[in-house]
Amino acid sequence: MEDLRERIAYLQGLTEGLKFEEGREEARIIKQIIDILGDLVDEVEELRVGQEDLEDYLESLDEDLYGDEDEFDLEESNDAENKRDAIREEADYECGSGDDDIEYVEVECPKCHDIICFDADIVDEEDVIEVTCPNCNEVVYVNDGSMPPPQRSGRPAGQARPSEDREDL
Repeated sequence: MEDLRERIAYLQGLTEGLKFEEGREEARIIKQIIDILGDLVDEVEELRVGQEDLEDYLESLDEDLYGDEDEFDLEESNDAENKRDAIREEADYECGSGDDDIEYVEVECPKCHDIICFDADIVDEEDVIEVTCPNCNEVVYVNDGSMPPPQRSGRPAGQARPSEDREDL
């Protein structure tokens, strides 16, 4: 920026050294052009300073948001974990479809340790059926004989045992 200011000052010196006649139009035009160039340099300097201030401000905002993002991710992770726990506890009481005549089977998912409940008729079904965990999509039972038969609860659906009866996972 200083280089531009020096060049404009040089032009001003040249015009004064050429000793233009004061009343001539060329002298007035050149003087106006030099004045406009000086004003433009001032405006560009103000814009540069404003740009630097904006960059500093954005950098500080970015740092603040980065710290808040870490805190938010931690809170979000805790919220998701609490929701999963609540769903698991709720599932302990609400296993089955609500039809009191259906016997169900409970199987623990080997991956996420959720208790998965399904109709006991699947165990005796002739077609091969895979039962997967709705939480993690892990196969928890296949009725093709490759897995031991699951323990039948002996209770109709809707009367699942409460979580206190079950061993902590």
